[in-house]
Order: sequence, then C-alpha cells, then structure tokens
Amino acid sequence: MDAVIYTNSIWEYEMLSHILVDELPGAVVSWGVMDGRYHLEKRYDVAVVDVDGAQGMELVCRYRERFGDTLVIWITGDPYFAGVAIRTHIFDFIVRPLEEERFRETVRRIKEGDIEIWQRMPAGKTAYHGCGICREDYTGGQGGTLWKRIKESFL
Repeated sequence: MDAVIYTNSIWEYEMLSHILVDELPGAVVSWGVMDGRYHLEKRYDVAVVDVDGAQGMELVCRYRERFGDTLVIWITGDPYFAGVAIRTHIFDFIVRPLEEERFRETVRRIKEGDIEIWQRMPAGKTAYHGCGICREDYTGGQGGTLWKRIKESFL
C-alpha cells in the first residue's frame, strides 16, 4: 500500500508515517511536497492531508477530483470544513488536537476494509460548485461512518 502525507510539520509527519507503517505492514509512505503548488503526479492508496484552512481544503478537493478512488484523511483545526469533507467523499475528517489513538483507529478501519462505497467514488467538481451527490445514494439512506461522526460532532 502506498501512502502520502501532506504536512508542514516534521513531528506530525514522523508520527503519522510511523502509525501508517505500524498498522499497515509493508506500507510505503511518502512526504507530499508542500511548496505552494499541487504535486499530484502519482496516485496513492491513502492520502493524509494534515493542512489547515483554505490550503487544506484546496488540496483535498483537487486530490479527490484527480484520484477519486484514493482514501483521503483530512486533519485540520477548522471544524467548519466538515461540509466540504462530506461533499468530497473523503474517508475521515479529524479535527485537532490530533490524538495518536484517533488516527490509529482510522488506519485500522482501512486495514479492516471498513470503507463505504461512496468513499471510493470520484468527487468530480462537487466541492467547487457547492453541490454533491447525496450520501443516501450510496448507503441506502443509512449514512456512513464518516457522516455519523461529523453529524455527532458538529451538527
């Protein structure tokens, strides 16, 4: 399994990459280039976006548009981006403060295959147009794990 971590923090990169390798034996983890441009040349199985604000939102949206079947985990200090997380069909949305066990839980869900079908579908341009595919279309109206977490935490 190939994974990429986009972050500006050496400490957080080391922690997140250690957890990915620990929980997903054989995982190859790369540090995504953060130079103001979006380097989306390669498709990864998992992309961790550990970036706050509009820059994090833009990176998540562009990544989901280009590589729709990649599982994206977004770590941010901005809980009001939960709507963007839903519309772009990301795998998980983690609000700071970042707790190691919370991230481990997310990675374990990947390992166990606890993935909703809509989390593997391209987001298209939904994030930029303010509309999205309704989650009931893919979950039979039951809502997915991500939606339940966001709803319980923020709505």
